Amino acid sequence: MPTKAKKTAGKKPKSKASGSSDAAFIKKKAANSRFTEAQLRKVMARGKAAYLSSGSRSVPMQAWARARVNAAVAGKPTVMKADGDILKKKRKA
Repeated sequence: MPTKAKKTAGKKPKSKASGSSDAAFIKKKAANSRFTEAQLRKVMARGKAAYLSSGSRSVPMQAWARARVNAAVAGKPTVMKADGDILKKKRKA
């Protein structure tokens, strides 16, 4: 029996969709916190890197990184220790 070819013409890559949702997430968090978007983007990037270095098979990378941003906004001591060099800089008024 011949196999059917998969159609991929109408599908969008997942990376672009998650990138735009990450941008909206960071923008919303920055508006409601004392941190800038750039600072939170760096924390999210470190969260993704931490996932890739140790990871968890039961949690997606995006959820791991967003949890790290949420912990930073909340001022959790573990994130402040890990990302303190980024988060100690004052936000311009």
